[in-house]
Formats: sequence, C-alpha cells, structure tokens
Amino acid sequence: MTVHLRFLDFLMSAIYDTADLHPEHLADLGKSGLTSETIRRQKIRSVPPDMFERLLGYSPPRAVRSMMLIPYFDAAGALMPHVRAKIFPPITDGADGHTIKYLQPRGSAIRVFFPLATLAEVLEGDGPLLVCEGEKKALAIGQRGLPVIGIAGIEAWHARGARTLLPDFAPIRLMGRVVEIVPDSDFRTNRTVEQAVSGLATALAVRGARARVVVLPDVVPA
Repeated sequence: MTVHLRFLDFLMSAIYDTADLHPEHLADLGKSGLTSETIRRQKIRSVPPDMFERLLGYSPPRAVRSMMLIPYFDAAGALMPHVRAKIFPPITDGADGHTIKYLQPRGSAIRVFFPLATLAEVLEGDGPLLVCEGEKKALAIGQRGLPVIGIAGIEAWHARGARTLLPDFAPIRLMGRVVEIVPDSDFRTNRTVEQAVSGLATALAVRGARARVVVLPDVVPA
C-alpha cells in the first residue's frame, strides 16, 4: 500500500465520522441536493490541509485553499484504494485553459462510482440502470431510489487505449437490461462528447445491454 492510501484509510476511519465538513463543502453538496444522510453514508470528508500532499502524492497548486474527498466504494460496498477530491477554488490549466475541479494521484486508475443507497439494485436489479457523469449527480439520483452509477467524465468508462468497459462493470447485471446514459448537457453540441457516448453505448451492447441516451438539463453542479 502506498503512502497516500495509508492516509486515505486514516481519513475514512471512525475518528473522522463526527468531524464537521468545511462550510464551503457543505454549501457545494447542498447545491447538488445531497442530504445529510447521503453525506454521512458515503463518508464524504473535508481533507485537513496537512493531508493534501499525503493523499495526492504531490502538492496541489497554491491557489487551492480546501479539498473535499468523495470516497469510492466497490461493488461489495468496501472502500476502494482510490483518491479523487474536489478542490476549492477550481484552477485553470495554463496549457489549454481547461478548468480543473478535481484532483487525483498522477497515474491512478479510472474507477466506477457506486452510490451505496442503491448498490443492491445496481448489481442485481432488472429495472433500468442509469449511468451519469459525476459523483454528486449519481448520489443525487440515488437518493431518489433509482439504480445509478457515476463516471468521472464521459470517457471514464474505459481504460486508456481500450474500448471495452472497465472491470468495475463486471459485477453489474447488464444482459438484457436497459441502461440509460445521462451525459452532461453539452452532448448535442460537443462532437467529442457525442462520440464518447456512442462508444459507451456500443461497449454496453457488447455486454448484452440495451443502451439509450437521456439528455437532461445540467441542473446539478459537478
């Protein structure tokens, strides 16, 4: 286990179960419509500043004043050895002007996000399964009792250089199941996003799923 994962285990321990979230983080989660029960159940944490570098394996840009960890749980409901955190404020990549809202260790894997509220239905249900961009969007949908998984970006369903589903999809019942892909609202105007959605639909069809795209207004902040 690497150093940052040792600190992840510590941050997820009972010691932090009663720790207050940073006011900025609470406000951000509230904008996404997340309840206190969802926040508690998913063990969302405000990361102490002295853990920023220890979790990521590098120092974040100096402009980052706070960091919120959204833990990933696997299909068995166990904590994944995976770090992905939202940063406040977001920063701009000087190379291409892209806004960066989340950080994770360099070279770390892409994983599927499983909201715990509907985990059993995701794995074993025969009703429609939703796949949406973003952890908070997935949690907001899961609060409504709908089977949902999240991906950290529209290309985050496959490993680099591959066009097959990530191994995290393996425990999910897909054969014959309707899977509704819920991309962000730029789906109809961004050709790259459209191609990624098409690739995901094809990969799901290979596993026997019946994929369809559901375009919704982008009402839940990322």
